[in-house]
Amino acid sequence: MRRYDKSKRRDREELEARLDALQLSESRRARRKRRSNAGPTVLGILLLLAVLGAIYLIYSAATGGESGRASEEPVRVEVVKGDTLSTVATKLEEAGVIKSAFVFKLQARYEGYGTEIKTGRYTFEPGQDSDEILHKLTAGDAAPTIVVTIPEGLTLEETAKTVAADSDVSTKVFEEAARRTDYGYAFLDDPAIKTTEGYLFPAKYDFEKGVTARQIVDRLLEQYLLETQDLDIAGAKKRLNLSEYQLVIVASLIEKEAASPQEKPLVASVIYNRMRRGMPLQIDATIQYALKKPKANLSLADLKIDSPYNTYENKGLPPGPICSPSRESLQAALNPAQTDYLYYVLKADGKEHYFTSNYDDFLRAKAKAGR
Repeated sequence: MRRYDKSKRRDREELEARLDALQLSESRRARRKRRSNAGPTVLGILLLLAVLGAIYLIYSAATGGESGRASEEPVRVEVVKGDTLSTVATKLEEAGVIKSAFVFKLQARYEGYGTEIKTGRYTFEPGQDSDEILHKLTAGDAAPTIVVTIPEGLTLEETAKTVAADSDVSTKVFEEAARRTDYGYAFLDDPAIKTTEGYLFPAKYDFEKGVTARQIVDRLLEQYLLETQDLDIAGAKKRLNLSEYQLVIVASLIEKEAASPQEKPLVASVIYNRMRRGMPLQIDATIQYALKKPKANLSLADLKIDSPYNTYENKGLPPGPICSPSRESLQAALNPAQTDYLYYVLKADGKEHYFTSNYDDFLRAKAKAGR
């Protein structure tokens, strides 16, 4: 955001006041009875234009001729409830749609558009002039949007089906886009990462109608970045001796296993405790992922499935996330509870788990739950 010294701010405020006074004077003149003689009217318009030109020259001198950089590609700007002409002008300048918010406000106020801007999400093309921008904003010519809600704990394939149900993007096309990792995000640079599984952040999204699969995937990845930028991932990597990708894998296991948000740090503690002891994780959700279909009760044969995601047969973490975890699950993966728990079993009510460090206690709790 640009900075101005106090004298420049005073100049700007004075110019704004003059502009308001000019607008008020113009509106008063408009209310008077019009005369048939066009001469004074033409003279008044010329005088007003001269004054506006002078104001702009003073403004340019006061700000050192600073202006925004014009955009080179279509830009989206959202106008929300409570936005003023000044707010919208600033958004347009910062997005590179216009070069000067001040000049844009001059024109808008002079042409009477100041209070007629409508909310919505707008797309502007490079080189679009102020008249076209103002007309679009005041006509409410916003781009039609669609809403896509991605629940927590979905796999890449399930996310594709959800997107397809709410948009014109097919399941196949979305999956193809989601199986690529060339989106320019540093967190996808890990050589172990083969798809965006685990990073398609669960949330409610608004997209413009006609959005592409790649644009949707990019937006979901961007949300992951936004949601995790204030989490101490670097600290957790050092404390737990894991990469960010491995932390996401742990978070995905937590997402699938925990019965409530309160349990997530406890489930995390069990995972880390078993890993430290060299015990297989024995997480049913990884078997479900390997089977690629939901199954209420796993059989002994299921537990023998030949897959790197079989955490009964293979020690350590599976090779990748088994779903896209929520922020709470990510936080639990970074900050596990400090316990000696090694086992948990879902109680008969299905609402919470019983946690223990004793195998015999685990077996008794399992029998009591009828599992």
